[in-house]
Amino acid sequence: MFNLFKKSKGETERVEPVLGKGAGSSRDRQRHKLHAQERFAAAKSPRISSNNFFGSGLSIDETLRRDLSRIKAASRKAGEDVGYMKRFFSMVQTHVVGDKGPRLHAEVRGNDGNLDRVANQSIEKAFAKWCKIGVCEISGRMDFIGAMQLIAKTVCQDGDIIIRHIHGAPNKFGYAIQLIEADLLDATLNKDLGNGVRIKMGVEIDKWGRHVAYHLLTNHPGEHTWRHDNTGKRYVRIPADEIILPFPMFRPGQTRGVPWAHASLLDFHDIGGYRESALVGSRVAASNMVIYERDPEQEAPEEEDEGDFIFELEPGGAAITPEGYRAKETNFQHHGDSVEGFQKASLKGAFAGVDVNYNTGANDYEGVSWSSLRQAVLEDREHWKRLQGWLISQVVGAIYQRWLKHALLNGAIDNLRGYDLERSVDAFSFKGRRWQWVDPLKDEQAIGAAMDNFTVNPMDVLNEKGVDVDEMAEGWQQYLQILGPAMELAKGFGIGKGAKVAAAANKNAPKNDEEEGEQ
Repeated sequence: MFNLFKKSKGETERVEPVLGKGAGSSRDRQRHKLHAQERFAAAKSPRISSNNFFGSGLSIDETLRRDLSRIKAASRKAGEDVGYMKRFFSMVQTHVVGDKGPRLHAEVRGNDGNLDRVANQSIEKAFAKWCKIGVCEISGRMDFIGAMQLIAKTVCQDGDIIIRHIHGAPNKFGYAIQLIEADLLDATLNKDLGNGVRIKMGVEIDKWGRHVAYHLLTNHPGEHTWRHDNTGKRYVRIPADEIILPFPMFRPGQTRGVPWAHASLLDFHDIGGYRESALVGSRVAASNMVIYERDPEQEAPEEEDEGDFIFELEPGGAAITPEGYRAKETNFQHHGDSVEGFQKASLKGAFAGVDVNYNTGANDYEGVSWSSLRQAVLEDREHWKRLQGWLISQVVGAIYQRWLKHALLNGAIDNLRGYDLERSVDAFSFKGRRWQWVDPLKDEQAIGAAMDNFTVNPMDVLNEKGVDVDEMAEGWQQYLQILGPAMELAKGFGIGKGAKVAAAANKNAPKNDEEEGEQ
């Protein structure tokens, strides 16, 4: 057997210090003491340990079992009451999904190995029909883009969402999706079913951590009219093949998702609390008034005339203090702390916790240079691209493959049949939204220079822009078909681009002998 710790020839043997009390020589004990001092500074600092800096070493599922419900509630509350949190949710919908959503590129190939253009166009057109409102989502109230925006926002807010495949849906494709809040996955439902199978927070997993089934509550726990059903069952078991539970993995072995702003919730909470206390202090400071009190140096009047008292002050007004009283002015003062400074510092930490640049997240561009803003925007876009990849991988791609299977079996795609499933089920890609830079002219000039130097792939440029090559070619064809008659008409009137093109063509055309003779 190979000995991993066997010393090689000429190598001196390393002697480890003896850890037992009283064991070994005094030299061993001194060496052990020396090694014990060679630790991470953060690990041995009493200042950090006293402030509960260290975690308890719990597994991610045990941590979520204890805290998921409270974190989810805090995240929802912040989204309802904190404008910055609401903006973050909106940014997720805008940049991860966008107004057009991930765009399908069917890449089915024929027997010759080339792209089957007819099949690809048929698939893309059929999928576009399925994505319309009233078809793709079982309630009929959302189109596919709206559903993706809601999925992205809900996973960001709650940590995960339940997407159920509806087979045999009432449309010609025979398929739809249903969106369900993950509240129906009871975080308190934890059981050991034996043979390595367990239920963790409502999710049944095998010994490898694969999701086997989901145990959903029959009614939403937040409904005030919630009751047990007639059978007495609280849960319904649904096989994992019928459900998608998407969430970005935070730690290995994770069974449920974590709200994305979990590291920023305290900062958002502190901002709200500080602003409220500052508002109360400002109101108190602005509430100075005049108080009448007995003057000990004067005799008390025999009869009090309340009409002499001033109950409402007027700017620039003057009055005489009633006999036997003196006026005393209150002087409430604000503490003078800078709300703006505190809020700005807290927002920097809050947006760092959600991987968004402070300037874009807080709408604060004061003192920002052009180069620093450009760097921040580019970094944010890379973050959004990463989340787009997650959404396409876990959600959009899985839904598309399930749709394609049902659409082919139901004969809902022109020019394709059920036997085309094998060559088409994995032949696709989705492209997320892309952004134009604030100075698109420089971008186009840089691309043109790179194309001239052959240092860029034209297809990579189009994919980065989110351009569908087939759609672009079709658009140019339609444009030229319309442009031809329009240019002829403009040429006849001697106006516009058509006249310029005609003039340039006549100028560069070779002259015949008759024209030269006339000249």
